[in-house]
Amino acid sequence: MKAAMRSLRQSLPPLNALAVFEAAARHHSFTRAAAELNIAQSAVSRHVANLEADLGVTLFMRSGNRLALTNPGERLAEAIQSGLGRIRDSVEAIRRRRGEAESFTIACTYAMAHDWLMPRFGRLRAVLPKAQLRLITSDSYLNFDADDVDLSIRYGEPSDWPGLRSRKLLAEEVFPVCAPSMLAELPGLAKDDRAAWQQAPLLHLAPDAQGRVDWLDWFGDLGIAPSQHGPMFSAYTPMLQEALAGRGVALGWRGIVDPYLETGQLVRLANRSLTSGHGFHVVHRADAREALVEAVIDVLVDVRPPAEPPIF
Repeated sequence: MKAAMRSLRQSLPPLNALAVFEAAARHHSFTRAAAELNIAQSAVSRHVANLEADLGVTLFMRSGNRLALTNPGERLAEAIQSGLGRIRDSVEAIRRRRGEAESFTIACTYAMAHDWLMPRFGRLRAVLPKAQLRLITSDSYLNFDADDVDLSIRYGEPSDWPGLRSRKLLAEEVFPVCAPSMLAELPGLAKDDRAAWQQAPLLHLAPDAQGRVDWLDWFGDLGIAPSQHGPMFSAYTPMLQEALAGRGVALGWRGIVDPYLETGQLVRLANRSLTSGHGFHVVHRADAREALVEAVIDVLVDVRPPAEPPIF
């Protein structure tokens, strides 16, 4: 056994260098690898350079602002991911046998957690009775690529997440909504009345990298210039709360606002909708635990609205 261990150690490059290379290959970025490993970018570069010198090959080439793996780099990355994946699975199996609780981690934005996931949280716990369910909320999708995240909910389209698997949760369908009290003040809002819409206090969602539908898109077909003086929110949940309070008109996303429409807390102001190729997707790695992931996806893609809307 000792001879075999010495042979393995002598035939492999330094394990630290392999771990750093794996992170850089997965992120296609030295900067992101350094952030994940909590080391300096220069240290990542040094480990990769030492590994290339040890192997006598080039592992990365630069393609624009992004690193791309060479053929030897791809072979090495696949081998490391496969080997470390088997080690991870074995470690998890050992921990389970020791009676430690298995965890399942879901990542999403706070708005999606509040308005979509939490009303279904009880059903999620029911399909994962032996797992400790963990919920991580963040407005940065970069945090969703962490190794301990089993599944995430993201806005965009599948091409935005190369190398990951996805399943559509909600297609994007957008229309204006407000509280009944707001409609009582401005009944013309239900009829695309220009004067009423020019008086309406609009609630704005701050622009983001995903390029979601906004008021400019909605009014483009009506020939009306929307007011830009209304309050702007960086997250959807507080904006929706302002609409529920009767203090403004918001754009509503199908699926998210459905419970409020069902209970009459919000009313829809138009029969037409804006749609796009974007939407909300359930995203996970190809090597995710298939049975658990499928059980969770089945709960999340069930579009039946909960009995009651979330409570703010």
